[in-house]
Amino acid sequence: MTNSHFNDLQITSEDFSSNSPSILFLTGASGVGKTSIITMLAAQNTNPSHIFQHADTDGVACLKDITEIEEAKDIERYQEIATHKWIKRIAFAYQSTNIVVMEGQARFHFVKEACQKYGVVKYSLVLVDCDWEVMRDRLAYQRQQPELITNQMRNWANFLRQQARIDKIPIIDTSEVTIEQAVEIVQSQFLEPLASAS
Repeated sequence: MTNSHFNDLQITSEDFSSNSPSILFLTGASGVGKTSIITMLAAQNTNPSHIFQHADTDGVACLKDITEIEEAKDIERYQEIATHKWIKRIAFAYQSTNIVVMEGQARFHFVKEACQKYGVVKYSLVLVDCDWEVMRDRLAYQRQQPELITNQMRNWANFLRQQARIDKIPIIDTSEVTIEQAVEIVQSQFLEPLASAS
């Protein structure tokens, strides 16, 4: 694996400044409700300085890119590379933006390391989670992606939950609240305070 994954935009350290936006990063396993939450947030948003991004659909490498996964040799290393690419692009492309809300699948320490590397001082991490039975039903019926119902996905959700508790990362359990309620929680408890601090 070459450094081209990090340097595809030919950005130097001088390109990053205190103008880097604040980031609200929603992470979680597939089927927990991240995409639904950010889609509804974007639909309700009236602030032009708030940007909403999906890691898997905004031109940034995602875990569906099998070629890059094979080059990285393992999923964890690939995820580290992808997370750095997400944060790097945000820090460079949205310097005139107040807040970037992003959802994707990433380990918390990868997000923290990337924010530190690329000069993002203000950011918040939130884990979106739900019970396995709820996740399984969403993947099977709502998203029609039964191929994602695997022990690997279940273990990934358990890992993120355990790490969130250890790192004291806030958890929104969408098996306990509706998506509308989850959106209100994100808006009032995380997005508005982050915007006020920016």
